[in-house]
Amino acid sequence: MTAAPPAAPVRAVTLCLPDAVFARGTVDAGAVAGYGDRVVEAAGELVRAGREVQTVRLSAPALDAPVHADLLRERAAGLVAGCDRSGVGSASLAALRPPALAGLEPSDVADVLAGHPSLFLSVVVAEGAEMDDHAVGFAASVVGELARRDVDANFRFAAVANLGPNAPLFPGSYGDGGPAGVSAALQSAGPLLARVREARPEGLAAATRLTRECLRDELAPVGKVLESACGERGLLFHGFDPSPACAPDAGIAEFLELAGGIRFGSPGTVATCAAVTAGIRSAVRPVVGYAGLMLPVLEDRVLARAWQEGRLHADSVLAYSSVCGAGLDTVPLPGSTPEHEVAAIIRDMAALSARWAKPLSARLMLAPPGSDPRRTGFRAEQVVNIDYPSV
Repeated sequence: MTAAPPAAPVRAVTLCLPDAVFARGTVDAGAVAGYGDRVVEAAGELVRAGREVQTVRLSAPALDAPVHADLLRERAAGLVAGCDRSGVGSASLAALRPPALAGLEPSDVADVLAGHPSLFLSVVVAEGAEMDDHAVGFAASVVGELARRDVDANFRFAAVANLGPNAPLFPGSYGDGGPAGVSAALQSAGPLLARVREARPEGLAAATRLTRECLRDELAPVGKVLESACGERGLLFHGFDPSPACAPDAGIAEFLELAGGIRFGSPGTVATCAAVTAGIRSAVRPVVGYAGLMLPVLEDRVLARAWQEGRLHADSVLAYSSVCGAGLDTVPLPGSTPEHEVAAIIRDMAALSARWAKPLSARLMLAPPGSDPRRTGFRAEQVVNIDYPSV
């Protein structure tokens, strides 16, 4: 008898903080720590139930009024202090909506992120059917500023579009400002891959069913524990982002190839992505976040190889995102890429999101100026470094 694969690790248990923690322009680090203690305890219930929890996180509300650099620095310092006191590993500082950018320079955002390696941040470039071109340019400038400061800093920044509140996954997460609540996401590519290897689906309808059934089996026990743990601690349970996060030894692209009988990037990829996404979105309620396929180019060996070979590029990833996904994630850009080209990539993502009102983001891994023009050189453990495709 074949042994059952291990349960999917919980990628993130994220508590979204209420506005009251940030009242009158200050940060109550003690209150942050108190909420941190509660989410750490809730995650501990999962560990006691036999689930691996990879990260516990806090997420601050979005900012939609003009912000100055001093306020952003104070918010960052208070959030980090609260995290340190409670043992929370990372936090989302804010989603900066377009009005919040009026008093900031891109260098201000880069300074805060470079100075606090546990913090993440996003800039909102589209909401509803409206794209904000100033926000697009601002985000592109932040990408460049971060690349000049730290080769890996852009892992913690994204331009986001139509992503709702209370999502668990970073960098795009932000709270709605209401009562504190928890959401979660799983690293479920491994169980999906194990299941598709055991029972190859015949046709895309079968791929949808396999995806839905596997994710239901993985998410249901986690939801039961978290709903109880949150209720006991006076927290809301916002729900799951069922998007399957990948692992170093289990990528989502290999699952797609087996589920759809395709080579990723060949004809049939869009249809396979759509079928699997239908399974993801029908697997669980309540849903927050992207609720679709994440295609992290540098965190998935199949995707990284396809990019290196020139079979995958930003336009094709966006095409797949039209039916499935989270947008442009860990996309490698040489250090010579001009800022206007970075902005154009973000603008394309924002336009697609605005046209279809779907949650997308762009996390662009721009290499530092003067870096190797032939190969990526990121240091993060989860990254697959590749040769840039020849032009």
